[in-house]
Amino acid sequence: MADRTAVPGPCRLVCESISKTFGGTVAVRDVSLSLAAGEVLALVGENGAGKSTLMNVIAGAVRPDSGQVLVDGTRLSHGPQAARGAGIAMVHQELSLFGNLTVAENVLLGAEPVTGPLIGERALRETAAKILDDLGIHLDPDAGVARLSPGQRQLVEIAKAVATQPKVLILDEPTSSLESTQVDVLHALVVRLARRGTGIVFVSHRMNELFRFCTKVAVLRGGELAEEGDLADYSHDRLISAMVGRDVSDLYPARTDAAGRTDPVLALREVSGHGLHDITLDVVPGRVTGIAGLEGHGQSAIAEVLAGVRAPTSGQVLVAGAPTRLNSPAKAIAAGVGYVPSDRRTAGLALALSVAENMALVGGAGIRGRFWFRPRRQAAAVREVAARLALRSSSTGQAVGELSGGNQQKVLFGRWLLRADLRVLVLDDPTRGVDVGAREEIFGLLRELTARGVAVVLVSTDIQELLGMADDIVVIYEGRITGTVPGGDATEERVLALAMGQEVPA
Repeated sequence: MADRTAVPGPCRLVCESISKTFGGTVAVRDVSLSLAAGEVLALVGENGAGKSTLMNVIAGAVRPDSGQVLVDGTRLSHGPQAARGAGIAMVHQELSLFGNLTVAENVLLGAEPVTGPLIGERALRETAAKILDDLGIHLDPDAGVARLSPGQRQLVEIAKAVATQPKVLILDEPTSSLESTQVDVLHALVVRLARRGTGIVFVSHRMNELFRFCTKVAVLRGGELAEEGDLADYSHDRLISAMVGRDVSDLYPARTDAAGRTDPVLALREVSGHGLHDITLDVVPGRVTGIAGLEGHGQSAIAEVLAGVRAPTSGQVLVAGAPTRLNSPAKAIAAGVGYVPSDRRTAGLALALSVAENMALVGGAGIRGRFWFRPRRQAAAVREVAARLALRSSSTGQAVGELSGGNQQKVLFGRWLLRADLRVLVLDDPTRGVDVGAREEIFGLLRELTARGVAVVLVSTDIQELLGMADDIVVIYEGRITGTVPGGDATEERVLALAMGQEVPA
């Protein structure tokens, strides 16, 4: 539950009749909302609902066509510098850190303590250390950011914003890279900031975190403010229905019956390397094998070994029972293994290429002959898959970089639907930054795949997602499997205990 001890104070932020159009597309239409000191507002809606545009208007990055933003009763001039000067800070979903700088240098970038013409290195470290300690973030100020985990980099980005002592703090998907203990750190930080009078706008697609962090909610749908109110008056189902504009009875479709399917199509036997130690794992047709663990404990490494991105230093990879050197993505694809990486923008998609070109990167659907390319067959196959996925794009010729996060993820899934020989689909945090409507569609697609006998490996930092989708949850701690929990018997407490290396009774 959200902390209710922060008593709302005077109005920090007011948006009055904000509208913004890009070309012929209305992004935001006549949106008005307010945020009091000490309030934590959940700004929710599907991808494309207008959240990003509204946040960027508040942060000064986008000039509205009409309307105004007020901070502490004063109208905000346009521009990021004016917004920062008025006390607005924003943590973007796409991080803006410099990997060649230290934690301290990133946190205090642009506000470094100086001694004469020089930056005071000792003062820089001490100031950054004090900020991190005050926020409950345990990181070495001298550590290079490039060497940090994604979750640690996310915390540095948050510290960088909070170091400016903002009146209004906008957090865009702040937990997308965080594991559970880091989410606890962020929650404690949000509670402290609210008690100090900071108004916080919190954007997340994780329902449980909205109810844990926030006190109010504003729902955007189709660029308009659909409804708003006290979050305590909403159930999970009511909030989801408000976002998508229809009743959603169950986000997670019922498990398929995989009875009789026991022989693994893909398996690891005592695999080590890349932080893994003696991993033995069976991936069975028609089942969703979930992989859970705290950040950095080896879940992604398992996905990469299964997908041929990394070759193990010892142990065996078996395909249909036969030892196989699955030491490249090309060999994995040839063996019928598809892969959706956690970072779709840098590791999965070619953003400048079109929807059709991205889907066709791994071939399939007879779109390539032995010596020639079949453009008409490709176009027809891509259109069919795009329709099946309810892909929202102007055409299959649109650049993938122009699509919302959820639709980009659908393109990655569509790539593998073109391959009739798909036997295993390995997914690493497949719903990161994806709205609830697209999640429902993705989960439905996974059930369709398992129903036809495809094996799914689901690595996720969202425990609720694993509880809802996985037939078995394999838990990793320090690169080792600490236990496997049947999906029907799994609880969040049991999975977290195993993820922290604790023994749990069977």
